[in-house]
Amino acid sequence: MSGRRKTVYSLLLSLFLASCSNKPAAVVPKPVRVQPVEVLSNNSALRYSASIGPSTQLDLAFKVGGYVSSIQQVRGVDGQMRHIQGGDVVRKGTVLATVRQGDYRVKVNEAESQVNEAKAGIEAAKSQSAQAESNVHAAIAQVSEAEAAFARAKLDFERARSLFGSQSITKPEYDSAKAQYDVAEARVLAARAHVVTAKAAARAALAQVDAMQAKARGAGEVVNEAKIPLSDTTLRAPMDCTILRRDVEVGSLIAPGKAGFQIADLRTVKAVFGVPDRGVQNLKLGMPLRVTTEAQAGSEFGGQITAVSPTADAKSRVFDIEITIPNPGNMLKSGMIVSIEVAGGPMPVDVLVVPVNAVVQSKEHPGSYALFVVENQNGKPIARIRNVKLGDAYGNQVAVTEGVKKGEQVITTGVTMVLDRDAIQIIP
Repeated sequence: MSGRRKTVYSLLLSLFLASCSNKPAAVVPKPVRVQPVEVLSNNSALRYSASIGPSTQLDLAFKVGGYVSSIQQVRGVDGQMRHIQGGDVVRKGTVLATVRQGDYRVKVNEAESQVNEAKAGIEAAKSQSAQAESNVHAAIAQVSEAEAAFARAKLDFERARSLFGSQSITKPEYDSAKAQYDVAEARVLAARAHVVTAKAAARAALAQVDAMQAKARGAGEVVNEAKIPLSDTTLRAPMDCTILRRDVEVGSLIAPGKAGFQIADLRTVKAVFGVPDRGVQNLKLGMPLRVTTEAQAGSEFGGQITAVSPTADAKSRVFDIEITIPNPGNMLKSGMIVSIEVAGGPMPVDVLVVPVNAVVQSKEHPGSYALFVVENQNGKPIARIRNVKLGDAYGNQVAVTEGVKKGEQVITTGVTMVLDRDAIQIIP
């Protein structure tokens, strides 16, 4: 075969292969969920969606820094001990984790040593005070003895002076009586001065006792202050709770204020939903409401209104309603979507409604709205975008005044993934 013919055959083969490779790929229908256009009659129950959250949720933070030395352990499903983790239930007061206590215990020991030293000083000061009081009593007794001796010496001197005046005694006898008188008087003055000195010493000893007691009180306060950070090395559960998240490991260095655990009280849960102004008037504190969720099909929970917002949201113009729901067996998990049924009010006429999440922005008319309606093409479902006019909102539904008919199927889930005329697959 000539080279020219080979070139022609090669070109034809290339074109054939290229035509085969350019065959259009098979169209994969996009999975969607649909819901029919419904009629909302007078006093029909309205449904609102809300997300479940714990009644109480908080982050537990360490007040002091250091290395984590231990984390509470529980027995796992395999029978082995493990650290507590998300999903574990703990009782109030349970020690969740501990920071290394050595550095903080040293400070407590130092403060307690100062307290013991101050207490020893108090005992010594009290002993000195007691001795000083004894010295005061002894000095007072000496004064009494000296005064009695002085009284006798004075009488002897007075008699001797009288006798000496009548020349009944000699001059040496008179001088001896005078000397004894002077000595007795000096002893009285000395004894009295000793009392003053002893009392001053007693007062000084009492002041020393007061000073040592003040020092002991100050040392006790230092001990109490040192014990606070020592006790803060232990992180305890402040209530019966469920661990949502653990953010520390043994050996990790944490700083003061770092959250180590996120906990929640899931014995009761809360849900918040928005209600327009025309419906909020019918909702009162304590009103019971019916709550259901697809995650617990067939189960119904009783909720109670525990808070009604006094003002509407500035953007959505709806009022937040909070309900509290008992959660026996922890069936309702944080983050679950629930449906809340609220009794509807009187309406002038029946209206057609579709789920709010089925509504999209109109591409042809900015500021207007549209729906993706299910139509059949060659026996297969496709999505067709259709402009509509909306009316008032009723719970999770919105009235449609133009554009659809009762019973038509509209796409509710997957609406952001489809385009006009896309093939779809309807899933349950």
